Amino acid sequence: MCGYNNIPLFWKTAVFLLLWAVWAMPAILGGIRAKGWFEGSVYNGLALSGYFLFGFAFLLFAVLLLRDIVWGVSYAAAKFWGQPSAAWSPVNVAALTKANLVVLAVVLLLSFYALYEGIKTPRVQEIVINTPKVEREIKILQINDMHIDRSKPVKWFADMVDLANRQQADIIVLPGDIIDDRMNAVTAQADELKRLNSRYGIYFSPGNHELYNGLVEIQWYIQQAGMVWLSENGKNVDGLPLYIAGLPDGPRQRQQQVEYPYLLKDAQPEAYKILLSHNPTKAREYLGMGFDLQLSAHTHGGQIFPFHLPVRLVNNFLSGLYELPEGKLYISRGAGYWGPPMRLLAPSDMTLIRLIPMADTSI
Repeated sequence: MCGYNNIPLFWKTAVFLLLWAVWAMPAILGGIRAKGWFEGSVYNGLALSGYFLFGFAFLLFAVLLLRDIVWGVSYAAAKFWGQPSAAWSPVNVAALTKANLVVLAVVLLLSFYALYEGIKTPRVQEIVINTPKVEREIKILQINDMHIDRSKPVKWFADMVDLANRQQADIIVLPGDIIDDRMNAVTAQADELKRLNSRYGIYFSPGNHELYNGLVEIQWYIQQAGMVWLSENGKNVDGLPLYIAGLPDGPRQRQQQVEYPYLLKDAQPEAYKILLSHNPTKAREYLGMGFDLQLSAHTHGGQIFPFHLPVRLVNNFLSGLYELPEGKLYISRGAGYWGPPMRLLAPSDMTLIRLIPMADTSI
């Protein structure tokens, strides 16, 4: 940003230190939270602004990298063809200054747009799945990756719950990363989950962030709230031809060749079998055990482009409905955010899954 410009060394050093501080913001905020140095609205403000700056720095890096690649390649091509313009050389101070100002303006606009997308109430995504295993329409609402922590306002989660209840779902499933803090620090936010309402129950399967933040306390809270805890077990849904099982997301589940033959041992043979697995990486293996549908989360759909690319590479899938030879996989982008309160080209969502009888052609 300023290495080739005629800027005093003091300001170059200041910019360098500021950017390094912004890059280190997750670690800084994590240390502050662990030490309990700030609480309430003070910490909330620090977290929102600090993570926003971190997201801004990530976008700045991505846009600068893209600009420099395009600029460098195009200028090299112009030199090769004997038509270089010294006025637009990548090391021309005047041209670089103008380019930097343009990049800053673009990244600021992208950052505030991403902030808006990150903190708004998620939309409801709807998918339809036809199956001969149901005789009437069954509505399943999937909510995941709310990432309830102390820095997020109660009203934000209250609005999510209100939106969920308006869907009048038969079943609500929560496949992980709902709680992202110590339970004693987020009781007010988490209590909004107790207002979730569905006809045949609410089913919860833990993600990696429940594991990080005290799985025993979170399990106790979820069960006390009347939800069904699914962690390497399953349950036939009373009144519906559904069987729902859950796998937690942890080191054991990410190992290769881990088998769970008991996950389906209690399932009614004719039931439509659903697996809640927060991490989608091993979907083909899990679906191959006999499940009709796997509901996953974890990826956030990339959350901030161009982070989509490594997320897709690491997790084998990104978001949406996948028709695999072994069965169907659906990955929601999630209702909340993790880290920067931002989303870019990966809007938040909760998903209404409509199981429709195969013979029903009215949809």
